[in-house]
Amino acid sequence: MRAVRAGDFSGARHMLAKAMQRAEDADQRAIVTLSQSYVAAELGDPKAAMDSCRALLAVSALRPSTLARVWQQLGLLHMRAGNESESVAAFSEAIPRLQDDPERLGLALTNRGIVHLQAHRPREGAEDFRAARDIFTQVGDMESAAKAQHNLGYAYLLLGDLITALRQMDHAIEVMSPLTDVMRSVVEQDRAEVLLAAGRTELASAALDAAARSYGSQRLRRFQAEAELVLARTLLHDDPPRARAVARRAARRFASHESPSWAERAEALTKIAQIESGTRSAALRDDADELDAQLRRRGHRRDAEQLALHVARLCIRRHELDDAASRLKRIRIDDDTPIGTRLLAREVKAELARARGRAKVAREHVRQGLQDLHAWQASFGSLDLQSTMVGHGNALARLGLELALEDGRPEVVFEWSERARALASKVTSLRPPPDPELAADLTALRLLDPKETAKARELRERIRSKTWYAAEGSVGEPASLEALQARLAQDHAALVAHIVLDDRLTALVVTGERADVVPLDGATRVRDQLDRIAADLDFAAQNPGGSFGQTVRASLEEDLSAVADQLVSPLLEQIGDRRVVLTPSALLAGTPWTLLPGLKGRPVTVPQSATRWLELVERRAAKPKRIGLVAGPRVVRACEEVDRAAAEWPSTDVLNGDDANAAKVAEVASRVDVLHLAGHGVHAGDHPLFSAVELADGPWFGHDIDLLPQTPSIVVLSACELGQVSVLRGEETVGMTAAWLHAGARTVLSSPALVADEIACDALAHWHRLVAAGTAPADALAEVIASSDGVVPFLCFGAGW
Repeated sequence: MRAVRAGDFSGARHMLAKAMQRAEDADQRAIVTLSQSYVAAELGDPKAAMDSCRALLAVSALRPSTLARVWQQLGLLHMRAGNESESVAAFSEAIPRLQDDPERLGLALTNRGIVHLQAHRPREGAEDFRAARDIFTQVGDMESAAKAQHNLGYAYLLLGDLITALRQMDHAIEVMSPLTDVMRSVVEQDRAEVLLAAGRTELASAALDAAARSYGSQRLRRFQAEAELVLARTLLHDDPPRARAVARRAARRFASHESPSWAERAEALTKIAQIESGTRSAALRDDADELDAQLRRRGHRRDAEQLALHVARLCIRRHELDDAASRLKRIRIDDDTPIGTRLLAREVKAELARARGRAKVAREHVRQGLQDLHAWQASFGSLDLQSTMVGHGNALARLGLELALEDGRPEVVFEWSERARALASKVTSLRPPPDPELAADLTALRLLDPKETAKARELRERIRSKTWYAAEGSVGEPASLEALQARLAQDHAALVAHIVLDDRLTALVVTGERADVVPLDGATRVRDQLDRIAADLDFAAQNPGGSFGQTVRASLEEDLSAVADQLVSPLLEQIGDRRVVLTPSALLAGTPWTLLPGLKGRPVTVPQSATRWLELVERRAAKPKRIGLVAGPRVVRACEEVDRAAAEWPSTDVLNGDDANAAKVAEVASRVDVLHLAGHGVHAGDHPLFSAVELADGPWFGHDIDLLPQTPSIVVLSACELGQVSVLRGEETVGMTAAWLHAGARTVLSSPALVADEIACDALAHWHRLVAAGTAPADALAEVIASSDGVVPFLCFGAGW
């Protein structure tokens, strides 16, 4: 048994042969035969294994307890082969006979629960896992209890309760991971499916690759095939050809292992990958139909429905619209259907309605699909988790935008502009409760060497998982165009929403009096210019003087004018002399809007969405009274910067030197109206919420913000890189600025590029003087930029007035 657990099947077979020689009676020989059958199945002969178990059932001399074990082993062999109904029947025969053998009873319940999961019956599986966990706990077998709890977490994953799934798995993983290489691979594979559900496809792919290689090195081909099947599903969205190749490889492994049911499920994924790659042949449609029927005969309804939805999409692309409609009517979607399948169903129905010229019906399908996604998102309070999982709805949101732009009416374009850009920010999170373990992990990470070590990676993953446990949020519908116009008229402001689809760039301009949809130039050229601007801004900050600096400045001004000609100038007639609320597409992330001609010297604010801006401006901004200023280490003029800013206020809390540490900064941040952080900053592009400002005792992370009992109304990030953002798979932009806004800050002042120390010092002192006198943050920033001789690329995010 130890050899089997370690993957040494040849050694196990040799020892079992010796055991059979020494067996003294029928029951001992039967028990050895059961172990031999398992080894035979794992080495590629499951039919012979099942035949030997069935033969034992006919032996009348066996004790009832031995017969119970025979049924149990037969159930396990059917489970491995993917024969769910036969497996459940065998385990159900064994379980009543095992009431006096709690450990085997717990194992039988665990395995029957696994079969229920394979058959997409997670509720029944969860019942078996709970019972097994309790039995193992009562007899002190904590290893087996952890395995049952891990599987219980997987059942919750299939039920769509991602947070409970994570909690159950994380509680079990500490016991399971140190056991064997096989068990570590099982843990990695299941956790990868959680990562996939959370939208973290790159991490999921890496974990599944590692698990598949580990299984392969131990010749566990069926386990390897299972990992490859999940990997193929992970790759389906971004790389359909590779997904097809991986799924086909898994299908071959299952077939060679005589697991036809599993092989058919893998083959279904190869068909889906072909369709997603653009294949439209009638032969593919007909082959998929045969496979669909076979999957249904074997009871794999969920897999069959996934395939049927993609075949309906294929029919739409072949212009066989009536056939597509008939197929969609036969697909049963209910509350237990996984969220991915529900969203796909809405997407395909919308595509069909669009193909039939029923744009309103198509938009309604998209709207209902996004409502399903948002309802699911609302169960997660974590910005990290909300942001990564929006990729699930990206295709729907894109389809909604395409339909809106085809319609062309400003009110329709506004609605879908809001729905598309607010996939994550639409969920308003509640403040999470204090988490001492999270605080301890962040402190430990602060004290580590800044290099990427294995310990640092482990801590970061643990921190991310813990932040996923944050309190639930609430979901609201997009604001109406009429409500937005009323507020814009009150503030003498205009909304500018840039929309990018492929290389098509469009702007929606809304004022209190009118709304216009304005076509603009191609997006690719703008992105190239923005990349040059970013490089020139950084160079200008490092080389503010001299002839070379003047040359760079001239090049910068030229590129800023070129970008303004494309993004701003065509809109100036509608904007007039108004303030501007900007909700740009993710492709335009990092644009220094306040430096563009036409916007320079004008109050500009950049909220996550117009809906969110309306929510923020309704929160009346009282004049700040409590001010906190922090000077981090190794920035020459940081102390001067905060001292000059402090001089503009009647009283302040100033932290510098050793006092500028994480504990004191957190304490000050929790009770001030304005928090100003001056120091070195690092934007972590791969894990944006690990972006940090350097303090006396190490980095203070975006994740630290969630530990604050309350947040300042205004946050100033005077730190290189902290205004940068990462654009995730769902086109959500995440970084330190987004972390503060998500945590409850009303306004964040930050820069998407480097700012020269002396320019930041002068500009922010001026800004504090104006805000202390009662000027709104965005109005103050506009005045500062207009009067400065240097390059001041600061932006005002959230509600700037």
